[in-house]
Amino acid sequence: MLTSEVLNPIHRIDVERFHRMIEAGCFRDGDRVELINGEMRDMTPIGPPHGGTNDILTMILVPKLAGKAILRIQGPLVLDDGTELYPDLAVLQRREDFYRQANPRGEDALLVIEVADSSLSLDQGVKLAKYARAGIRRYWVVDLRHRTLHDYRDPDRFQGRYRQLHSLTAGDLSLDIAGVEVRVAIGEIFPD
Repeated sequence: MLTSEVLNPIHRIDVERFHRMIEAGCFRDGDRVELINGEMRDMTPIGPPHGGTNDILTMILVPKLAGKAILRIQGPLVLDDGTELYPDLAVLQRREDFYRQANPRGEDALLVIEVADSSLSLDQGVKLAKYARAGIRRYWVVDLRHRTLHDYRDPDRFQGRYRQLHSLTAGDLSLDIAGVEVRVAIGEIFPD
């Protein structure tokens, strides 16, 4: 434990209290906040390259997964009692109630995608460990600066890491989601 934490401890909250704060209007319109290990953290703003990449990925995935899975864009994903993240895209198991009764949890996610411009170290560090511990089967980090798709597979829940990593700057990536083969051309994600 750091000396500053002993002298000035961090007050952590859980997801339930986080939701009560949201419902009570504690945040201003436009505030982008997520909860990681009980700490509220501001999310980085979404610039045009980031937003455009989200749109490209949405246009690639929606036609292929329509009716088979739910594509959630920057919506909540609860990973544990102290963590609720808002990934850029999450492909969720299809449910009849469309998660109206409760936010999806890690076990509901078939693929999670984070688009990284200035957030690469967070996406490949703290968030990667949280997604692995939650058992997220596939985790993509779309690295805009290096024009690379990092495809993490086979989560090790105990170690908080993925056993496989494939980083692609060209070619195609194929995966099975909800019984549908989805093929993504890296050139589509990073157009010239």
